[in-house]
Amino acid sequence: MDTASQTVVLTERQRRVLWLESMGYTRNGIAQKTGWSLSNVKDLCQRTHRKLGAVSAAQAVRIGLLDGHIGPYEDCGSLAAYRRHIKRDESTCPACKRGNKERTETDALLRSQPQLAEPHVRLLRAMHAGRSNLQIRHAWNIDERTLTRLIASTYTLLGVGHLAPAVRREAALRAAESRGLLTPQPPTQPSPGQPAVRLSNTQVRILTELGAGATINGAAENLGLHPGTCASRLSEAYQRLGVAWMDKGVRRTEALRKARALGLLPEPATT
Repeated sequence: MDTASQTVVLTERQRRVLWLESMGYTRNGIAQKTGWSLSNVKDLCQRTHRKLGAVSAAQAVRIGLLDGHIGPYEDCGSLAAYRRHIKRDESTCPACKRGNKERTETDALLRSQPQLAEPHVRLLRAMHAGRSNLQIRHAWNIDERTLTRLIASTYTLLGVGHLAPAVRREAALRAAESRGLLTPQPPTQPSPGQPAVRLSNTQVRILTELGAGATINGAAENLGLHPGTCASRLSEAYQRLGVAWMDKGVRRTEALRKARALGLLPEPATT
């Protein structure tokens, strides 16, 4: 029975609805608490119960508590919750024991397995940003076979390739997060053997305008450029700065931060 429970991997949303059920929330209450639609909550609950082999919410909660999917606190399983149990001199719950075991196993894998290459890390960060496989293919201009091979090798290196396809991506992101791969690293100055990042004067001027709060159309107007030309030069700058793969919500911020760290842009003025 222990072996079977280890193969069950819940997504973050599934764990959250299960924990809210353990707190006595109904499906309507969960929808109000999370802001998710009622139909979405119902679907999540049904999938979670089915995955745990439960026929009722009460049975699902019991299995979830015993197998360490949830604990007495919402963040049980995290390192912070594990340390809190110890600080409060409490018995460590199964969820925190399981989380600590997974972290220990991950540390052991870090020492025994080869490091992921840059394309693997880029892929994981794109997944973490919410990009679909189709969006990644279009953004990177690669075919389906190439992406499929990259995904498969990434899952293998993270030790999740044996899991069911429905949970493989979630498990890979959890493993990548525990290894610190999803946190963008501060840019470093290139070594003597590496080519320096170079931006054209036009690209620097566009980034300077964006850093001052202008939109792309506004930057184009201020610089006397066609908006299409401005967008094209900006895309090239993103490629050179290594941020083109990132989600649109963070791409501009990361590009400005990296360009300033490399001395390509002045730091913003402070008052």
